[in-house]
Amino acid sequence: MLTKITPHCHETALNGLYAITLPTPFPVGDVFAYLALGGGSAPLTLIDCGVRTDAARAALKEGLAACGVTFRDIERIILTHHHTDHIGLAGEIVAESGAQVLAHPLCVPWLDFPAAKRSTFDAYMLSIFREGGVPEDVIGGIERVSAYLGSFAEPVRVEDTLVEGDQIALLGRQWQVYHTPGHAGDLLCLYQPEARILLSSDHVLRAISSNPLLEPPESPEMPRPQRLLDYLRELQRIAQLDIHIAYPGHGEPVTQVPQLVEARLAMHAQRAEKLRALCAEQPRTLYQLVRAMFPHLREPEMFLAISEVLGHLDLLVRDGKAFTDLREGVAFWHAA
Repeated sequence: MLTKITPHCHETALNGLYAITLPTPFPVGDVFAYLALGGGSAPLTLIDCGVRTDAARAALKEGLAACGVTFRDIERIILTHHHTDHIGLAGEIVAESGAQVLAHPLCVPWLDFPAAKRSTFDAYMLSIFREGGVPEDVIGGIERVSAYLGSFAEPVRVEDTLVEGDQIALLGRQWQVYHTPGHAGDLLCLYQPEARILLSSDHVLRAISSNPLLEPPESPEMPRPQRLLDYLRELQRIAQLDIHIAYPGHGEPVTQVPQLVEARLAMHAQRAEKLRALCAEQPRTLYQLVRAMFPHLREPEMFLAISEVLGHLDLLVRDGKAFTDLREGVAFWHAA
């Protein structure tokens, strides 16, 4: 499924498509960038480009060199979503090559004005944390992690956007664009129906479950996006495709997508039920539920855990199994 050429570059099942392994400083470990060599009218394209560190830069250059490619040769960059481990080196590549950058419209502010977007993001999250009963020292830790992630950001201009239903040429073939919000609201997958290959980014991962992360709404008057509900819906939609193999953003390729999706759905249902049982014992705040579910959390993991637990509470509310009451600005969760 992945044949090693060099320690950082692997052949995929599709001729001309290469997976390049890039290290990250994050607990998730390595991330993949995918190189699609030019073919027909399709420009030489890089799908995602790792985090902006010296180690990732060196690995990307080595992986590209194995295919006879340098930064200067890249004509187009497709960014599957705005997370730091997928977009970091885009600005440097564009500076050398003039490559065209494509992404979903929701990704654009994170790329054009990353500092302003992160500031807006942090301000919105503060209200979520305080309503969730998160202590101020814990909020401070989450803000430190956010600032650390922001330190990797570098502005890069998006020249064109990709949305659900678009088609894009790669390797002389037409690929279908799927917008699959969940792990991130701007996440894109690319599917080639004749080859039955999916570039699944962080939507379909084999060894770990994608964490649907909290995000602000597109505008202040809109409700908070319910990313776990989005994720479950989009998993089921993607599972309907005829996929021979999915190449993800992290970990090994996936060959049994429907079975993996079934396992993910069952896991999320079980975790939601565990939360419902905790709320049935006594009303609890979001933070109390997070601590009950994950008693050994470290500071860098707190935002991920809050996102997951609030997502499962959204699932319980949708199914009529939980509700909240507000006490002095803090929400307490009850089992219905």
